[in-house]
Order: sequence, then C-alpha cells, then structure tokens
Amino acid sequence: MFSLEGLREDAKRKNLTLYGVLVTQDGHEKGKALWRSSQRINIHSLSKSFASCAVGLAMEEGLFGIDDRVLSFFPEKIDGSPSKNLEELRIRQLLTMSSGHEAPLLMGNQRDDLEDEDWVHYFLNQPFVRAPGSAYLYDTGNTYLLSAILQKRSGQTLLEYLKPRLFDPLGYRNPQWFTCPRGITLGGGGLHLSLEEIARFGQLLLDGGSFEGKRLVPEVYLRQATAKQIKTEAAYPKDRPDWLEGYGFQFWRCAREGAYRGDGAYGQFIVVLPRQRAHVAITAHEERDTQGLLTLVWDHVLPQL
Repeated sequence: MFSLEGLREDAKRKNLTLYGVLVTQDGHEKGKALWRSSQRINIHSLSKSFASCAVGLAMEEGLFGIDDRVLSFFPEKIDGSPSKNLEELRIRQLLTMSSGHEAPLLMGNQRDDLEDEDWVHYFLNQPFVRAPGSAYLYDTGNTYLLSAILQKRSGQTLLEYLKPRLFDPLGYRNPQWFTCPRGITLGGGGLHLSLEEIARFGQLLLDGGSFEGKRLVPEVYLRQATAKQIKTEAAYPKDRPDWLEGYGFQFWRCAREGAYRGDGAYGQFIVVLPRQRAHVAITAHEERDTQGLLTLVWDHVLPQL
C-alpha cells in the first residue's frame, strides 16, 4: 500500500517547509499530501522548463534554429562594437546556461533594482567574459532572452504563444506569468501554477511531449532538453548531489535512477522518473535545504514505486 506518511514524518523531523506532494504512476495518482491549499503559487525557475518547451516548438515551426546567433535578433541593442564572445553566442548557449557572463543576471530581487527598463539591452551589454559554451553559470537572463527572441519572431509573448499550444491542452485556465517593464514574459520565473497543474506537466514530460494522446511538444527536442548537455559540478557543493549531475536545455538531471527534473527556488519541483513510469510534483517554501526535499523523494517515494 503506497503511503506518504514516512515522508511527512521525515519532513517534520527535519523541519522542511512543504506545501504539497503529488505522486503519479502510470497516469494514476498514487499519493498526495498537503500542508496547505494547493492553490497557484509562483513556481520560480520551474518556469524555465516551460520556456524550454516553447523554444522546442518555435524551432519546429521554423521561427529560429538552435545555432542561430543571438546578436542577429537584436543588433540595434548593442552599445558600441560587440565583443567576440557576444558575436559567437548562440541559442544553444542560452538554453544550457553557458552564455559567458561573469555573474548571473535578472535573478530575484536584482530585477526590482534595475534602472535600465530595457532588459534585452541590459543583458547584451554586460561583459561576456567567457567563450560561449565553455562554462556553466545559472543565469535567469538567458531564459529571459529566449523569451524576447521568441516574442520578436512570433509577434506574441511567451505566455500568448504557449496558451493554445500547451496551456489550454493541459487545462491551465488564465495562467499568469510575470513580465518585464517592456511587456516581455520573464520566462525564467514568475509563472504561477497549482500542484495539480505541475503534475499535468509531469505527465506530458513522462509521455515524451504528448498529453491525453495529443502531441504538444516535439519528442526529439524533449529528449535533448532533458539529457545532460553541460557539466555543473564546479558550481555546487558536494552535499547537493542532485545539482552535480548536469544541466540540459532548462532542465536538470538528478542523481538517482535516470531521473530528471524541472526546478524552482524554495522547492518547486517536477521530478520525472522514466524507469518507474512516474513523476512527483512538489510545492514548498524551503529556504535552507532544497536538497532535503529531493532526498525525501529518494528515501520515501522511490522505494514504493
């Protein structure tokens, strides 16, 4: 008999702040635990995985290619002459968090303090100190720029673009997503979803981009997006093993059982377990130990699947 009582007790013992856990296997709910209402919340950087799906769709529709030069979309935004590294920056490096910036951009409260309200201009005029693709650095600005490129090519915001292609088929009614001062969807954070809506996204991922028999996201792209595309070991301490397994196209690899995840601040997760034909949706506000939330899955959920 599947039970989340052990997970509940362990979370309480470790003082982990959970909102909800929903486990699904073979398309059926196996277990659900709530510590508060499962209403919509900001899923933070889990938003990035939805933006990645939009990129896959846009490439399939021919709006741009993965090796297109980023500068080609916004040449008018550069102050002076672009650096060689910026000239070489491609869509691929935005997806893999390896654009070459010295420090992360558009992260959390950084956005509230920006004097430059043109965030594309801001992103492109920061120093690109590393060759694109040479090193991983988590940078919400990369995802924002993907959103800006999609909007320029499609004529729609990322939210508008995904509504008929993904959100409506998944049953997301009137989804909300933060924008920049120029009206471009943030992309890298700010999408608001419920625990159940996150779980529906997990089913889409588990089924290779299909939902209830309808193809929504290209399967080949999803295989690439959820595979390891770049190393992350140098960026994280060894006591966070699920951050050491590499990064795909706005998705993370996990340290257990071939799993991967979408991942947002404070513990907003969709953990996909292909070998078990299962996925685990988590909402939380854990400020100390998000690795501890994933360890709950490995210790209490995985053995029961």
